Amino acid sequence: MSNGANTWFFITGYCLMKYLKKTMYYFLFLLVLLSFSWPLNASGKQPTIPVSVANLTRDMDLDEIVFFWSQLDEARRNILVKFLQGYNESESPTLEFMRISPDKYYLNVHKFDSDFIINFSEKYHNKWKIYVVQPHGKKLFSISNSITARNERIDNVADYKADPKKIQTFLQKGWLSFHDKMHKKAFISKAFYNSIQNYNLPRGMIYETIGKTSLPDEYHITGNSFSNTWLIDTNYLKKNFSEKILKTTEGDHEIGFIIEFAHRKKAIKGLAFSGSFLLIVVFANLFMPRNDPVSLWLKGE
Repeated sequence: MSNGANTWFFITGYCLMKYLKKTMYYFLFLLVLLSFSWPLNASGKQPTIPVSVANLTRDMDLDEIVFFWSQLDEARRNILVKFLQGYNESESPTLEFMRISPDKYYLNVHKFDSDFIINFSEKYHNKWKIYVVQPHGKKLFSISNSITARNERIDNVADYKADPKKIQTFLQKGWLSFHDKMHKKAFISKAFYNSIQNYNLPRGMIYETIGKTSLPDEYHITGNSFSNTWLIDTNYLKKNFSEKILKTTEGDHEIGFIIEFAHRKKAIKGLAFSGSFLLIVVFANLFMPRNDPVSLWLKGE
């Protein structure tokens, strides 16, 4: 290699190291910083809460949901007692849900007109939040045979999936919603405890809950010793989220929810901030004036 080529090779290497050295330091620092803000446990799981069988005394049994008095603070006890005084299980609405990811779920509540309970079977964690939105998807009262046929071809869920006759019944009752383009698998489950799993709901944006306010934490309690349970006061919904409620032709109401683990939002904000800051650092290193000898020589000064 000639002396001229060696010189240019040295200058090029020096410039790259000079301009990228600080950038790499910033990037590594932000990477370490981001690792601390990343959700360590995205599923919201935590150690099992030990509850003695003797503590069932004075606990409230609500069909499949048992509330343990010792797991509730004074404020939640008072809210639960007041809530159950006006709660009528026979008026429980139908819940339609779709799992978006391990830390995010969509939920539609069909035909409610009184208080109801949402029991989410992930281990209780106060970072699980529920947001009120308009119902997901649109109603269809008839669908093509291809949807039910695809549902029939899904393997290993024979005891869980709904057959074509059930799906038509759900449609007639207004219990199913759909994305305009439909879902590839179009899986629809049978109704279990007034709940239907439907993978035809539309998927929203990853940042859709940023800036939204969740329901008050006082209405988020532990159910069955481990699960996340929300006590939904319909009067509270009508007063604070009236624009999210749709009224059906039968005089009932429908509403949507997003259940999400709170650290997901922190991770999204952290990634956005880190990415923006990294771009600023890169452009600053590339375009800010340099007074070192090599930079001045490259400028011809």
